[in-house]
Formats: sequence, C-alpha cells, structure tokens
Amino acid sequence: MVRGGRPSPAPPPVRHPRTTAWWQALSGIAVLNIALWFAARSGAPETEYAVRQIVLAGIFTAVCAYRSFLPRIDLERYVLVDSPWSSVFLGRAAATVAEIAFAAQCALVLRGLATAAGLPFVASAAWAAIPLLALAQVFCWYSVLSLDHTGHAIEESIWGGTHALIGLGLGACAYALSGTLGTIAFLGLILEVGYVTFMFTVDVPMYLERRRRGRPEDHLGPGEGLMDAMTRRVATRDWTIWRPETAWLTGYFSGAVWISLAMVFVPVG
Repeated sequence: MVRGGRPSPAPPPVRHPRTTAWWQALSGIAVLNIALWFAARSGAPETEYAVRQIVLAGIFTAVCAYRSFLPRIDLERYVLVDSPWSSVFLGRAAATVAEIAFAAQCALVLRGLATAAGLPFVASAAWAAIPLLALAQVFCWYSVLSLDHTGHAIEESIWGGTHALIGLGLGACAYALSGTLGTIAFLGLILEVGYVTFMFTVDVPMYLERRRRGRPEDHLGPGEGLMDAMTRRVATRDWTIWRPETAWLTGYFSGAVWISLAMVFVPVG
C-alpha cells in the first residue's frame, strides 16, 4: 500500500488484548445506544419538535454504532476490521451526515429555548449552526483526501467557535428563563464551556502538532486522495496505534449519543 507514492510504514508489533477489550466495550455501548433510541422513540412526546429530534437522533445513533463496530483512523487509513465496510470514504461520508444531523439537533434546542425565553434574535441565529458545521465538514474532507492535518485544525476550530456561540445563546436563555427550561439552558451552557475548552486546549493543538510533524511530500491531490480513501486500509489491532484514539472515540460514541437522545425530551415543542 502506498501513500503519496511512498510505502506506508509497517504497523508496530501487534498487542491485541487491550484493543480487543476496548472494541468490545465500544460495541457494547453501541448496542445499548440503539436500544436507548428505540426506548426514546416509544417515550417521546408527540410534538413536531420531538418527531424531528427522534429522526435526527436516530441518524446520529446509527452512524455512531456503525463507527463503533468498525473503528478507523482516517488519515493514517488504519482500521480495526479488514472489511470493505471499514472504508475510510464510507465512514467519513456517514460521519458527515451524522454530524450535520447533530448540528440540526443543537439548532432546534437553542431555537426552542430562545423562543420560550422571548429572544427572537437568538432563535433566528440558532440556524447558523447548521451551515457553519457543514462548512467544518468541507475542511475535514480536505484533510481526509489530502492527508494534510491543516483541514482538521480548521474543522475543529469551527466546531469550537460554533459551540461557543451556541453557549452564548444558552447563557442568554438561562438568564431569561426559570424552572425546568432555565435549568436545561444552564446545564447546556456548562456542557458547552467544557466542550469549547477541550477543543481549543487539547483538540486543535493536537492537530496543529500533527500538521507540524507531517511531510508535505506525502500529501495527495484530490483525485488520488479520493481513490486512496476508497481503497486503502491498513488493518491492525496494535494497542500503541489505537490507544491515543480511545478517549475521544469512546466519549464521542457514548456521551455525544446520550446528549443527542436527551435533546429529544427538551420540553419546548
């Protein structure tokens, strides 16, 4: 297998047990999340808001389950299961749809809270989350196809900046609301503060460091990168490869799904 005309480095010696245990846990969480989605669908109120949210949460839950069963590391083309379904192209395409669905969920929640709080500007501005996070996907695809981490640094910066704006909106709602909705807005604000802090202190610097260590001669053009993403995969269960990815993958495929499902039940419909 080649990357930009150069042989891919051989994976380090394989050590399976920790990787296998982590993968089993991730798969178990995926099964739990699917069951939780069916429970949420049965228990969701019959409002237009809840119907939209359950569809969007279903997309997000299903894609996170798919990515849990078949984990991959996009730029390095590492996969845990050597299957055509582990294709980097397929996985990234599914993730794009899921992340835009999650953006729409966030917009719906903020719009509902802002409407209840009597903040029409915030309610209208909430929809900006969708095109902003769709733009982030463009930069993600640039990195996946080119093997240049610059796009990932920009992508994560857009995610962090967008959620900072959502946090400001939630803060305004928390100030204007009381009772259950006020509590929900305040808890959302706390989550956003933690997320934005993580993005700009951990995630973005990580990608900038990976960009610094990268070699421009290994970067690919759009056509070559697309073919590479569709066809190349390096199957490995080496723990030294997967260990740096386990924290964010586990948090993403568990906590993010639970937040997605919880948004179904925000009483703003």
